[in-house]
Amino acid sequence: MFQINDVIVYENGGVCRIKDIGVPEFLHTDIQYYTMQPVCDMGRTIYVKTKDNKAYMRTVVSRDEAEEYLTELPAMPDLYNEDDKIRDKEFGKILKSCECARCFRMYKGISNAQNRKISSGKKLNMNDDRYLHKVEELLSAEYSVVFHISLDQAKEKISSALQ
Repeated sequence: MFQINDVIVYENGGVCRIKDIGVPEFLHTDIQYYTMQPVCDMGRTIYVKTKDNKAYMRTVVSRDEAEEYLTELPAMPDLYNEDDKIRDKEFGKILKSCECARCFRMYKGISNAQNRKISSGKKLNMNDDRYLHKVEELLSAEYSVVFHISLDQAKEKISSALQ
């Protein structure tokens, strides 16, 4: 069970801080909920059951783990299936799982595809572009929390590790 002020990665809300644990005022139930606020969208509130919760939630990676992922990124195999439909399903599952290593493989795969397309005068398709922004946002938000830096600095840190 998470505690108040824990920073977690939540499958649909990205990186969130747990603001409260209890029964929200607007519900008439005995079920406990995490009240969470996304770190990138302070005006939004997310409520998730503390028990029997099917949503994927995990604590943010440690600073050491974060450094290790950045160090391993150049040698890490990328993930980019040439079949659009299969790739779409894979990327959706990866974002839902919030697994850091798989997110980095996805990020690397889409970035490499983007570079190949740019060199031949083309652009990423709309879905790949959307997935690239989502995975960048997720990784940058987590790394900004871990390293206590801005989102832009985190994005740059991740991008330069890929070079």
